[in-house]
Amino acid sequence: RVVVGGAGALGTSRAELMVRAGVGALVVVDRDLVEESNLQRQALFEQGDADQGLPKAVAAERHLRRLNPEVEVSGVVADVEAGNVERLLAGATLVLDGTDNFETRFLVNDACVRARTPWIYGACVASYGLLLVVRPLVTPCLQCVLEELPAAGASPTCETAGILAPIARVVSGLQAAEALKLLAGQEGAL
Repeated sequence: RVVVGGAGALGTSRAELMVRAGVGALVVVDRDLVEESNLQRQALFEQGDADQGLPKAVAAERHLRRLNPEVEVSGVVADVEAGNVERLLAGATLVLDGTDNFETRFLVNDACVRARTPWIYGACVASYGLLLVVRPLVTPCLQCVLEELPAAGASPTCETAGILAPIARVVSGLQAAEALKLLAGQEGAL
């Protein structure tokens, strides 16, 4: 059971890769609606999704089910917050993060560390991106690396700097590769 947090450029690409790979179950969690401005970088969505103002989680579930009907896909329209993060991630084998703010990422980090659930952090802005594989009790976690939340406005965001679609595909592809290695028990594989 893989939980994908965020159905933006990273989340939709990763979700598609997980479904095409045939994971048993996939949960996509996102609070936002599909907007026309999303379509240039969120390839899972179509113009009709934006025209209907569908929640991203609902549109993602619909498209992903058509890609591989053997994967149990569930879209959850929710804002990940302190009151629901543990419930949303409960039973996950792996969490793939593509949320768009550090507060949520720290909540996901803490919940995964407590539950000893591996998770893969990913982020993109402008033309660069990064990822971090977190294996509780084995590797450092996000809070180990960052120690504290960056100050508001200290880092560029997609809203302030934009994002080039290809970098999201690169980072999500790397996240998916790391995810598949973890799911297959091949963490050390190249």
